[in-house]
Amino acid sequence: MSTAIPSPLLDDLIASWEDQQTAYIRHRAQRFEVILDAVSYARPDVRTVLDIGAGLGSFSKRILARFPEARVHALDYDPALLQLARHNLAEHADRVTLIEADLRNPDWAGTVGVKPDVVVSSTALHWLPAGKLVALYQMLAGLLEPGALFFNADHLSHSLGTFFHKVGTIDDEHSQAEAFSAGVPDWNDWWSRLRGTEGFADLVAERDRRFADDAPENLDTTAVLHTEALRVAGFAETGTVWQYFDDYVVYGVR
Repeated sequence: MSTAIPSPLLDDLIASWEDQQTAYIRHRAQRFEVILDAVSYARPDVRTVLDIGAGLGSFSKRILARFPEARVHALDYDPALLQLARHNLAEHADRVTLIEADLRNPDWAGTVGVKPDVVVSSTALHWLPAGKLVALYQMLAGLLEPGALFFNADHLSHSLGTFFHKVGTIDDEHSQAEAFSAGVPDWNDWWSRLRGTEGFADLVAERDRRFADDAPENLDTTAVLHTEALRVAGFAETGTVWQYFDDYVVYGVR
């Protein structure tokens, strides 16, 4: 598809996605950098990274640029975003494996085929119900060797208290209002545009079918739930390496 659709159009769709995501996550670039720095300090010899819920490859692209000896396995179940990922990551095609797999399916780990040094996820796991999130962390523990690293960057629960809820919500509203008033598309607008782009209608329709029965976003999971689920799954050390209001980077050392 990347040969049938003009590259400038694909580039514009990807750039628009990045702007839209940054509207919802004020310090998105910083939380990527925190993880990349942590990996460079703890595993400078990293060779294999698994990006789960990789979308169109935003984080994978940064990993490939930062660690030129590493190979990235980018896993997602969204056919439309994976098609964009093929274009987005084409510069590093010899070091990328795209995997189409559903994290809700307990067999997903069997599609990976490697023991990664590092697993990352960004703005993806909040779609999983708590039970499936716990099961995912148990599967990760079985997939990883001792010393391997896991990082999850995501919005987590506001349920820690009324003050925390208030300041986090207001900050999100300000960030989004500023971006949207400047012409950045919101989530629904971006998907509407993709749906209307020649070559993507069928892919977006298949995406809609695959996720039609999904529950709403799981906004009740806290950082504590994530770190405890990782600990119970068998990670030797868990915690938080970065936080901005309700935006966190949670880590686990297998």
